[in-house]
Amino acid sequence: MTRRLSASALAGLALALLAAGALQMREQRRQDEYVRAVTREVLAGVPDDFDSKVIALRDYVRAHVRNVEFWRLSRPFLRDTAADTLRTGKGRCGEASRVFVNMALAAGIDAQRLYLEGEKSHVVSVVGRSDGSRLIVDSATDPTYFPDLEPLAAFSTHKEFETYSTWRRTRALRRLPPNFVSLGPLAYLFENPHALLAGLCFLASASLLALAAYAARVLRRRSPRAAGKVFGVSAPLKGDAA
Repeated sequence: MTRRLSASALAGLALALLAAGALQMREQRRQDEYVRAVTREVLAGVPDDFDSKVIALRDYVRAHVRNVEFWRLSRPFLRDTAADTLRTGKGRCGEASRVFVNMALAAGIDAQRLYLEGEKSHVVSVVGRSDGSRLIVDSATDPTYFPDLEPLAAFSTHKEFETYSTWRRTRALRRLPPNFVSLGPLAYLFENPHALLAGLCFLASASLLALAAYAARVLRRRSPRAAGKVFGVSAPLKGDAA
């Protein structure tokens, strides 16, 4: 009985996580629609070439996301969404980079964030051209360390920074050498908290459903009825046969 309840509880929790993931995806779609609408408005009339679109998006973020009356300590654990930052117009370099990356992805431009460390700490974006080259895009204004588009290879000319990394350098990652890893589709996931939470909910739900199915199968094997089918029939004694 206890095992049966455990399997049912696992299945119930899996369904609850599935529903939570669906709600997160619904909210993510709503946020994406807003970002796409702003992106279309910004790029209307902009020449259809890579640099022009990148510069237009960068300049828009610089003009509309400012570190004014922005309370850093009150930020959510996964930080504000791009849509929320666009609505409030408040944020630091991390928020500005998140907005730029999402708008660039909405425009079909390969983009992701990059952490810079050294005398100063900063967050920028990196965009990829079709020829494979990478450009640094600084969409922050408080302050701006890269006023123009610059090749990632020219990073060493900026003495304020000693190293860069795709991953935020927490204490466990301090020893990593300078690195850039192309995230591909994962860039979207990492820059959208609702999409990330939805993915985690779906993954946890699938794991719990698999565990519930396994528990139910084990329970069927150990049930008295199943045991009777294997052990309940005995051969007749010789005396009985007579």
